[in-house]
Formats: sequence, C-alpha cells, structure tokens
Amino acid sequence: MRIKTLRLGCLSVCGALSLAAMSYAGAAFAAPVTGTAKVRLTQVFATLQNGQPDTKPEDIAACRKQVSSPNSRYLGITVSTRYSVDPQSLIMSAESTLPSPHATQPLVLTIKLSPLGIAGQYAFGAFRPTALPDTYVLFSMGTDFKGAKSQILVLNEGKEYNCLVTSDPKPFEGGLSAKLGADQK
Repeated sequence: MRIKTLRLGCLSVCGALSLAAMSYAGAAFAAPVTGTAKVRLTQVFATLQNGQPDTKPEDIAACRKQVSSPNSRYLGITVSTRYSVDPQSLIMSAESTLPSPHATQPLVLTIKLSPLGIAGQYAFGAFRPTALPDTYVLFSMGTDFKGAKSQILVLNEGKEYNCLVTSDPKPFEGGLSAKLGADQK
C-alpha cells in the first residue's frame, strides 16, 4: 500500500512539473500580438523635400488649407490600423483603413503597410500606395504596443514643401522621421 501511495505522489509531482514546463514552453512560442489602433490626425506640418521641418508660416498655412480642402481632406480623419506582430520572430504586418480624402469612390481605403525595421519601435509604411499615389502612409507604436501614431505625408509636385498630417505633435523626433526624408520628390 505504501508503494502505491509513493507512486501516486511521484505521478502527481511529475504531472505538475510537466504542466509547468509546458507553460514555460508556451511562453517561448507565444502567438503574435494582434490589435487595432485608432488615431485621429490633428496636427499639420510642412516638410522640406529632405524631410526636415519647414518653419515658414506661409507654407504651414498653405498645408493646413490644402489638407482641409474637400479634394484633399486628411485633417481630422481617424485612421484605423490593424496589426500583427510576433515579438520573437519579428514577423509583422499591418494595414491602415481611412476615409477617402477625395470626393470619389470608394469611400473607405485600405492601405497595406510594410515593416520599416526601425529600432525601438514597431513601424510600418506604404510609400506611394496605389490607392493614394501622392502620399506616404505611416504607422508606428512602441515595443510595448502603446503610443500608436499615424501619419500621412502628402507629396506636392513642383513645390519646395510637402504636407504632413499626423497624430503626433512632435513628428520630427525619433526614428520614423528619417523615413520622411526618403524619396520625397
């Protein structure tokens, strides 16, 4: 009888240890983090072709007017971005959905974003996407999946500046600002 009790106790301990080991193994092979971030574009900046801020008041005013017009309405819209990030493998994807800035169909646009590989954050972008060929669409968030930011850079052919509409009050700080200077022509 004593041997049966001892065996039963060993089996109980082994079972508990197996469950603990499986829970640690599950943490090592955690599923991707998925979510949706909704942000409102409330800030307008003028940027030079090299991505640096344009501080001329007349250029900033022109951008504010441009991104508020019926044919290029970006200011005040809400951008919804669905993302999936595997923090272990760094395999990630995202897509942003926004109302069409133009008075044409479709009323809602979905833009597939590519990972940008910026250290210290999860950042995604689409440069001149088919649905909005004169824009960059950018999204970023911290590695803790907080602090989501969306930006749309409206490219102005023939002008010295482009217009940035963003949810970020300080868009020229951080790693994503370097992407603003790439191919802005």
